[in-house]
Amino acid sequence: MPDHHKNRFWKNRRVLVTGAGSGIGREIARQLHTHGANVFAVSLHQHELDQLADSLDYDTHRLQCLAMDLTAQGAVKQLLAYLDEHHITIEALFNNAGTALFGPHIELDPKAVSNMLTLNIQVMSEMASEMARHMVNRRVAGHILNVASIASFAPVPNLAAYSASKHYVLAFTHALALELRTHNIHVGAFCPGITRTPIIEKMGLNSGSQNRNSVSFLASKLATPVTPVAACALRAMRDEKALALPGVNQLVPLGRLIPGRVLSSLVFRFLSGRQPA
Repeated sequence: MPDHHKNRFWKNRRVLVTGAGSGIGREIARQLHTHGANVFAVSLHQHELDQLADSLDYDTHRLQCLAMDLTAQGAVKQLLAYLDEHHITIEALFNNAGTALFGPHIELDPKAVSNMLTLNIQVMSEMASEMARHMVNRRVAGHILNVASIASFAPVPNLAAYSASKHYVLAFTHALALELRTHNIHVGAFCPGITRTPIIEKMGLNSGSQNRNSVSFLASKLATPVTPVAACALRAMRDEKALALPGVNQLVPLGRLIPGRVLSSLVFRFLSGRQPA
């Protein structure tokens, strides 16, 4: 079936996207809007949401935005209360909000690590459970896509806490999918690889580095453009995939055939001695 027929799946569907202000989340929101969905976009920063609206040429009649810090105490419940108050029934959730930290774990700011784990694990879990309850109470045949990472498949040195958090996302997703199947709610995991988004800069990996031996140079060469990555996420939800990876990243799960400690050691040796930028 041609993609333009398949994309009718999104027509008038009410979809919530977290982390919609930048990167993969922003592109997911943009593509959903293009396909006719009613998009509810959540981001930490209002200016990012304003930029999203601008990218849609001010055609925002199917776009609603809310700036909020999902890591704040009670934020997820406040978000669901907002939906209830405005009589918004969500049919699909792209549970995308997340962040990463790169570097030797003992050198990272403990507060920054705590904030990352809160967003990647606690907020992701609560968002999925609260949204599932929202769908069950409204008898919605819903969809939830939790965004993990290719780091879900191996312990990655210099991304120790981040890769551990994404291991959690994958395990949580597969278990939750079985629990919600009887409620006609599909839950899947999406595992993008290195993608050309602002998160690379936030990790301290300057993608403009000219040092060919740096991690940032490798990241810029291996990174996938955000447009096909977001398109893969949309297909994953539409086709109800249990697990989806974009492009050549589909080979990554084969790494599970190698013992985790061995794979982690190989990655560590590959990165050893390389400067971030």
